[in-house]
Amino acid sequence: MVAFEYRLPDPGEGLTEAEVETWYVEPGDDIGEDDRFLDVETDKAVVEIPAPCPGTVEELAADPGDVVQVGDVIAVIETDSPPRQQSSGTASTGREAGGGDAESGASDDGDGLTDAVERVGTADSESTDSGDDAAAAGAGDGRVFAAPSTRKYAREQGVDLSAVEGSGPGGRVLRADVDSHAAGGEEGAEAEPASAPTGAAASSESGSPASESDSGQTDAAVEADGVSASRRPLRGLRGKIAENMERSASTIPHVTSGFEADAGALVDLKERLDAAHDAKITYTPILVKAVVPALQEFPLVNASIDDENDEIVEKHDYNVGVATHTEDGLLVPVVKDVDQKSIVEIAGELEELTEAARERTIDPAALRGGTFTVTNVGSHSEHGTFGTPIINHPESGILGVGRIEHKPVATGPDDFEVRQRVGFSFSYDHRLVDGVTASEFMEYVIEGIEDTDVLVGRL
Repeated sequence: MVAFEYRLPDPGEGLTEAEVETWYVEPGDDIGEDDRFLDVETDKAVVEIPAPCPGTVEELAADPGDVVQVGDVIAVIETDSPPRQQSSGTASTGREAGGGDAESGASDDGDGLTDAVERVGTADSESTDSGDDAAAAGAGDGRVFAAPSTRKYAREQGVDLSAVEGSGPGGRVLRADVDSHAAGGEEGAEAEPASAPTGAAASSESGSPASESDSGQTDAAVEADGVSASRRPLRGLRGKIAENMERSASTIPHVTSGFEADAGALVDLKERLDAAHDAKITYTPILVKAVVPALQEFPLVNASIDDENDEIVEKHDYNVGVATHTEDGLLVPVVKDVDQKSIVEIAGELEELTEAARERTIDPAALRGGTFTVTNVGSHSEHGTFGTPIINHPESGILGVGRIEHKPVATGPDDFEVRQRVGFSFSYDHRLVDGVTASEFMEYVIEGIEDTDVLVGRL
């Protein structure tokens, strides 16, 4: 028997540490390879790590809430089959049960957190382009594609995931599918793209945050500024939001302009698309598509400033982020190459991305590379009228979309009609975008929204 020292795998994306969230084993437990082992949280996502080998758990070297560096030992497993593992360039070691050290067969073929997820068939946060292929590959070996939190939910409900038909992209099993199966239904409810409150600068070129963990993070009640309070570390999602908000506000001179448009044609287009296609079409994918012709017409809105080199970087890709509210905070999944996709394709991809964001299993690559952001602020308030979206650094603009409401509109000196109207809040980097350019950009967007024949002619 060898005492295998299991080290925190390298999650990639330049990450160097992770926080232990939940252990599913205790010292003395017998485990099999790929059994549920622990969840860790990075500033990208919460990842379920399976057991690396069969054996008996000898020691857990980190407690929930501990921040562990990549390559640090997190557990010791007595095993006859120690795996090969990469850990920060250092070979992991195995200690003979008698006390001597033995080579564990470490190599540069480290599993990594991504591979750890894929080995238990939960690699469901890949892009839409690879989702079908992944599902097809999984179907051949009996694996079920579902997020770790969906798997946990299914276990709590006593549902065998292998018996559930997934309605998500690529056949991925959603929580709604588990509910439908448990209730004896035949179809899972479709996930609707989420929206986010104003101020959606939660992601950046250096990566988007993933979560704020409360596990073990709240200290005993203390006095703060003369009032009773409690303290916990500002890290995870909330810490990353704070960091990116501060960088955006301190680096970018924000200006926000408000606009209002007739929404009648937009509502009609949404209803026609929803009825004509086997997909749930919301206003968000239509608006994501609608901003692209305007970005092409006004390239500075799709640009950024390289502060280190004092250069304007005009982007030739049109990657639109959609600010998404989760239980733990904001994420901004990015729909890549929007100019090359139909509204229906964008709707399907958004459904997958927002579901993965809610499940906290989204691929970090899907949170990077945005050139412009849309945030739907209307679905979270019945009484909000205006907000100031915070630009997603280093982008130069973010468009906040309000609720569609019935309002009286003057049609003459003494006449008016009640029409459907929608408000917009456009925040822009005043170093790049002047007020006139911002107004012209929005007039271009609104022209397509108010006359969908114009919009379709531009796509």
